[in-house]
Amino acid sequence: MGENGAVIYLMGPSALDRQAYSLLLRQELDLEVSVDSGFSAVAVWGAMRTKPDLALVTTDRATPGVRDALQMIPRLWKQTCILAVSASVDEVVLKEWGTCNLAGYVVKDGGVEELRSAIVAVLAGRTYFSAGVFSAIEKGRKTNRGFATLSPRETELLPLLARGMTLREASSSMTISYKTADSYRTSLLRKLGVRDRVELARLAIRERIIDA
Repeated sequence: MGENGAVIYLMGPSALDRQAYSLLLRQELDLEVSVDSGFSAVAVWGAMRTKPDLALVTTDRATPGVRDALQMIPRLWKQTCILAVSASVDEVVLKEWGTCNLAGYVVKDGGVEELRSAIVAVLAGRTYFSAGVFSAIEKGRKTNRGFATLSPRETELLPLLARGMTLREASSSMTISYKTADSYRTSLLRKLGVRDRVELARLAIRERIIDA
């Protein structure tokens, strides 16, 4: 579908924010927003009935609520491309976006012309990332692919070991045998690509699973 005929779904944290972006898209880029909403599950479900070509996400952080909303989109209509517009270039924040299956990420400082380039690219089936952000987002993707493969018991064991519990203490806390806990630990380390508990603790702190 051509750029001007695309179905645009605008997602933002507030109605005022969405109104401002809708005006920008119409006046500067000759694009009409077809539907807009916040990030609640009900709002996303309703908006996705339009089967949009593009979901334009205007928020600075991929908070758990934002991530949950964006993960709904391909389940409801897999053809929708997701483009994030954010002020952040911080590596930790960028890694949070790694769970969101983005087709593009535009830094707000890039201005209207970069936003135009990004929209054109993703609607044409390509990707677009502002300079300097892709590497950090990709790191988040790789890390979160590992977390996504953890079993419920491995997920439960991770913070216990990362906080310094011995395996015997962790097995007791989980009411499982030491042998079973050892099996979970081996699988956990392998899936996350870490060699020992020290690396596991660093990973857990970096990903904010536990506090430093």
